[in-house]
Amino acid sequence: MSEQLSLRIGNSLPELDRLHSEVECFLARCGVGGRTAYHIQLALDELVTNVICYAFDVQGGHSVEVLLERGPDTVDMTIRDAGKPFNPLLAPAPDLDASPEARRVGGLGIHFVRTTMDRLSYERKDGMNILHLSKKTT
Repeated sequence: MSEQLSLRIGNSLPELDRLHSEVECFLARCGVGGRTAYHIQLALDELVTNVICYAFDVQGGHSVEVLLERGPDTVDMTIRDAGKPFNPLLAPAPDLDASPEARRVGGLGIHFVRTTMDRLSYERKDGMNILHLSKKTT
């Protein structure tokens, strides 16, 4: 049987501390550490921060669901929210060659997630944004 972590956090930035702590304990319990754990933590932080800051008109009063499941050689993650429809995988890639002054604001977090996760998919279902991520651990 695989290990799972299911969290429901409020859509407020202080909830990120609880997310980080719970995910850190889960990954340690599952024997996932080092660079892989760092990438998972950073990806979840980036994506959930975006949900908290942009999915709803105001912070508070809504929830974000985060599910992690430890497979034989992966950690699979799902982020669900009932915010505005948004597929982060359609966000344009940032121009990494542009100077900081000429570069468009935003997009680096999604770029990081794309480059560090092994599988990503998005669906909008029953009024929910559902983002699936997977990170190999071997």
